[in-house]
Formats: sequence, C-alpha cells, structure tokens
Amino acid sequence: MKLSSRAFDLYQAFEQPGCPVCRLLEESVHAFIEGMMYEYVNEPSTHFAVRDARGFCTTHAWHILEQINASAFGIALLYEGLVRNLLEDMGQMKPDGGRRQVMQVAQVLAPKGPCPICTHRDTAEAHLLRNLLEYIADDDFAARFGASAGLCLEHLRQALAINAPLPAKNRLLTLQQAIWRELQRDLAEFVRKSDYQFADEELGREADSPRRAIQSFAGAKGLR
Repeated sequence: MKLSSRAFDLYQAFEQPGCPVCRLLEESVHAFIEGMMYEYVNEPSTHFAVRDARGFCTTHAWHILEQINASAFGIALLYEGLVRNLLEDMGQMKPDGGRRQVMQVAQVLAPKGPCPICTHRDTAEAHLLRNLLEYIADDDFAARFGASAGLCLEHLRQALAINAPLPAKNRLLTLQQAIWRELQRDLAEFVRKSDYQFADEELGREADSPRRAIQSFAGAKGLR
C-alpha cells in the first residue's frame, strides 16, 4: 500500500524512541513557531491571534523564548501590541471603581481565542492520528508500529475518539496492548534486578524501561 506523506513520516518515526505522534508533533510545532517568528511576525493575522489569546500559552511562550534563536525582537513586537491594546481595553483604572470595574476588566483579561500554536498542534495531531488509523490495516505498517514504542496514553485516547472504522481502532488497541505487555515485563525485570540479591546481574533492554514508561504515559515533555 502506498503511504500518504504523513503516514510515511509516522512509518519512519516508528523506529525512534517514544510516541511517534509526539515526536512528529514536536518537529511540526517547532517549525511552525520558527515560521511565525521569522516570516509572519509582521502579519496582522499573527498579531490578532496573539492578542485574542492574551499571549501564547505557558508551554509555547517559553518554547519561543528558550528554543527559538533571535526571538527577542519578535516577542517584543507581538507583546508590545498585546499590552498596548490590553491597556486600551481596560480603560483608566480607579481605586474606587467598585464591582463593575472589576467585572469589566475580568472580561477584558479573558482570552477571546486559543493560543495559535496550540491550534496548529491540535490540527497536526488530528491529521497524524487519522493517518495512523487509516493505514494500520496495512500489514507492513502495522508490524512496524508493533515494533515501536507505541502511542502515549493521551494519543491513544485521542485516536479512539476519532471518527474512524472500528476494525482500525481494535487493531491499534491489540498492537498497543502487546507493546504495553512488553513494557510491563521490562519494568518488572528492572525492579527485580534492583533488589540487592540480584545486584550482580547486568541490566539488559530493561535498563531504560523507567524512561519508556514516562514517555508512554506522560507523552513528550513540553508538548502541551
């Protein structure tokens, strides 16, 4: 079966550690942020989206500051407009403004839209999961998935909520259960070898099972 571009990306990501959807999302989100901060930072649509969201969400704001080179100018440009417009919307604050002033400002401070980077992440996430379910019927694709680290818990939940054929979801669940069974065996072996009675036994593939467990149930760090 010929794979779509997203399914092929997943196929290749199956060879890497951790949830393949998380891995591809990390790459997609980082590329999107770079494009926004370098190419679209002057676009009115970018400014309006950031203003409506009352700034980027915590995760993505710190991603920009800490992981995007030379992002300070873009941050200053976007947030100057955000702060200026927010101050205008607040109006002149009065120490004796009363309940009405507090309620009006509370409405002004509330976001009117989502973080634009979160919107991109959610869209890319849905596309990847739909492609995973579409191609899981292919034996080669399924075998490659079965040999991977599988989906993280959050992405498995999302996959099951997608409008897709039941056979695809059941095949995914069967493969994921086998992956988790192997993880459980590795964790149990790690625990056994941590006992002083077996301290002379060298660790095998179970050595990184605690990290794999976190990746499998928490997903990628900094994704949301």
